[in-house]
Formats: sequence, C-alpha cells, structure tokens
Amino acid sequence: MSITEQVHTDSADVEKQFVSFLIQEECFAFQMLSVGEIIRVPVLVSVPLGPPQMQGLANLRGNVLPIYDLSMILLGTPSVVSDVNRVIVVDTELGSIGFLVDQVLKVYSVPSNCVVDSDSKAVAVAYDYLDGIIKQADMPVEQILNVSSLAKAQSIAKLESKNTTLSHFASADSKTSIGQEADDLQQLVCFSLEAQDFALHLQDVQEIVRVPDAMSQLPDSLPCVLGLVNLRGRIIPIIDLASTIHMKSSQINDASRIVIIHSAHYGSIGFVVAKVSNVMSICSNEMEPVPSVCNDGAESGFLEAVYRRDGGKSLVSIISLENIFMRSLSHTLSTMETNLIGEENVTEVKQDSVGEDDYEQYVIFWIEGQEYGVSIEDTQEITRVPEKLESVPGTPHYLKGIVNLRGTVLPVIDLRSRLNLPSSQSCERQRIVVLTKNKLRTGFIVDSVVEVKTVVRNAIEKAPSLSDSQSEFLNRLIKLSDEKRIIQLIEPSVLLHDSAVETARG
Repeated sequence: MSITEQVHTDSADVEKQFVSFLIQEECFAFQMLSVGEIIRVPVLVSVPLGPPQMQGLANLRGNVLPIYDLSMILLGTPSVVSDVNRVIVVDTELGSIGFLVDQVLKVYSVPSNCVVDSDSKAVAVAYDYLDGIIKQADMPVEQILNVSSLAKAQSIAKLESKNTTLSHFASADSKTSIGQEADDLQQLVCFSLEAQDFALHLQDVQEIVRVPDAMSQLPDSLPCVLGLVNLRGRIIPIIDLASTIHMKSSQINDASRIVIIHSAHYGSIGFVVAKVSNVMSICSNEMEPVPSVCNDGAESGFLEAVYRRDGGKSLVSIISLENIFMRSLSHTLSTMETNLIGEENVTEVKQDSVGEDDYEQYVIFWIEGQEYGVSIEDTQEITRVPEKLESVPGTPHYLKGIVNLRGTVLPVIDLRSRLNLPSSQSCERQRIVVLTKNKLRTGFIVDSVVEVKTVVRNAIEKAPSLSDSQSEFLNRLIKLSDEKRIIQLIEPSVLLHDSAVETARG
C-alpha cells in the first residue's frame, strides 16, 4: 500500500510519526519520514554471491529495488515468507531499498515525550541500528531503527585493487592459443523441423524469441504466412519455415521459437521453427556441397550445404536464405508490402528515436530458475553437454573436466557450482555456453538456453552492489519493465581468468 495518507495530528510540533512492524514477535519502528511505501512481497530475482540477508531484486514500476530480510539482519534468522509479510520501501541517500518484515502493525503518531533517545540510560536493548525506543503506557516497547545506518550496512564497497577476482581466480596468459582461428570458423544456429536438423548462419540471425500468444492475421495470405507481430516497434511478418520449404507445417508449442533474420530487400522476417537446439562453430572445410540430385526436384536450391555431425551420425542441412527468398517468398512478401507499410507508419515515431546502434544482443539462459545473460559478442557457440568429460585431478569442484572441441582442449565449468548454487542432475535441456574473450575460451554448463534477445541499451543498467564478488561478476542487468523481467548479466572476463582453468588447458 502506498503511504499517501498521513495520520492527522493536532499538535505536530510535539508528535512524531512512525511505521511499526513485527520481526520474530519483537516490535520495531521506522520514522515515517523515511518510508516511501509499503508493498506486498513482489516477484524477486535472486542474486548469487550476494550477502545472506539479500532477498533479491524486484522490478518496482520500472525501478530496480534491492530487498533485504530484516529478520536476518537483526536476529540472524531468515523470515518465513507468507501472505502477511510486507516490504517496507525506504528512501535513503543510497537510493530506495526494501526491507522484508513479518507484519506491518500500524502507522501512527506518538507524543515526543514517549520517544526515548538511544543515548538514554532508559534504553536497555542494544541493536547496532537502534535510534531509540517508544514507551507508552500499557503498550509494548517499540524499538526505533535508523534507516540510514541499516542502508549503509548493506552497501558493500568494492575493493580498490585492480586484481580483485572471485575466489580461486587469478590472472591468465592472454596469449593462450585456442587452436582454430576465428576467421576460419562458421557459426550456425541449429534447429529442427519435423525431427530433422537444419541451420542458419549466425550472422544472418538477428534474434530468437518465443512465439507470441497472438499475431495479427493477414487476409488472403498464403498458408505459410502466420501473421504479423510488433517487436519493439518493428512490424515483422512471421513465416512457417517448414511449409516454405515444402515440409509439413509446424505445430506450435512451448518449444517452438521464432528465428528473426534480416533481408536487405524485405527487412526483418521471422521464421517459426519447431525447436532451437544450439549454436555451433565448424570449420569452413567441414561444410559439404549438397548432392546434385537434390537440385533437380521442386525444392531446388533450398539447401546451401550439409554438415556431418557427431562423426557422421546425423546431418545438419544449412539453409540458403537467398534462394528461399528468391524461389518461395518473393511474391508472398511483395504482396504484403502494402500492409507492412501501413503498419510501420503507426510506429514511425518510435523507430525514429531508436536506431540500430542503440540495441545489443544477449544469449539468455536459465540457472536455478533465474534468467542470466551474456553478450552474444562473447559467445562463440552453444553446444550439447557430451556424455563424458575427462576429469582433471587437483582442480576445484566446479571444474567438471575438459573436452576436445574440434582439436582444442576446452575446460568445462558447472556455472551452478561456480555461483555456489545447488548442483543438479544432468538432463537433455542442459547446454554448454562457450565464452571467448582475448583468446581465452571456456565452456559453462547452464540449465537451458532460452533465447537470443535484442535489447535497447537504455534497458541495461548497473546492478546494485551487494558484495565484492557479485559486483565484479554480476555488475549489470537488463530491466524489461513491460515483460516484468530482470535479467542479470554475467561478466565473462572474470570467469575466464581462472588459474584452475589454465591448469586444465595445459
């Protein structure tokens, strides 16, 4: 509830206002002047490596609000959250902060002579954050907490040393060879259609998003045209890729994704695919030409090349976007141009204010039920977790082993363990996200990869500083107010500079 109604007092000069609340059956109070509002416990994003009293981050009307457990701070016992718990949002010189309390009792005025200063001998309790007490006849004593002292105690200053790292982390040799030069690698986004594996070049893919609940239908359009969606001010036609290449139409479900590509002539187009599996890097010479017999049928030219994956056990067909547009979609998209122009005029003002350079792309993945992201520029590929990893004796528990990735030794770290989160059982959804920076490359096991998301730069902001490790490792976040999401961004350079990983690389 918003604190918009103040309790009326006839003698304001001799009365003070407080918000009183319970913590483990003890009565406490904040001065009313420090309180912005009182709210129900919101949806929280937990913060790995944060202090134990940290409940998480909330998106409160577009602002990132850190929330702390006041019971943990004062008594060392975590709160058991229920329907009666509330978060008291206070305004401090460090910004707005939320404190979780067991129950808010009342907002009321107290005569000044009932307020005893903390320096008085009448105050028997001795909390570090105590400002005084409220003593009224036939009423329980309420302990007044100093909001400013509480807030400052939760603020963790970063170490000034430039060598500050996570535990067990140290400087690494930036000259480490990663084997194959990046210029000779082709990065592919792999997906399935009718249980068959296909791929598009990563350079052609703008982003990968979930299929929205509703699309604007286009009358008299071909069956492959599923409709239009408004994606951050851009009107994008959505095409069923399977029916476009003369396969059975895709059945849209929770696994379906829209792969958005860019055409020089038609702009952004979204292709619906059954499931996006991974992003992989292969050498150019591993791409084989399509057998000539495939060029004689009705689906002539839809495939650019093929790649034998897993030692030839499966084939990945690499789609030729140029030929798809030329042979299948040119007429369809041309007839849609009038509709698209009309829709785009509606959002012209929005588009003028945000240019292409104002967006950044991130790979979004899940760990322990929370969303995290890394820049796509730091992501070399996303691949499946192999059945076996070669262990390296004498290394920390979070280093799961090494794998030979196309002739290069790749150390693999369990990101859950690295974040001091509970480990999980291996499953089909797990992926290895391969990060690379300054010629260092390491794979990180995540619970699942959600999407490749394009976000406007002004949605990225500095994360609240909660601990030395968190401030260095998770120092930024994406705030998506419309989607009510907070995505914590991982700084890969901290992860990659790890002495244990250097030992594994040999």
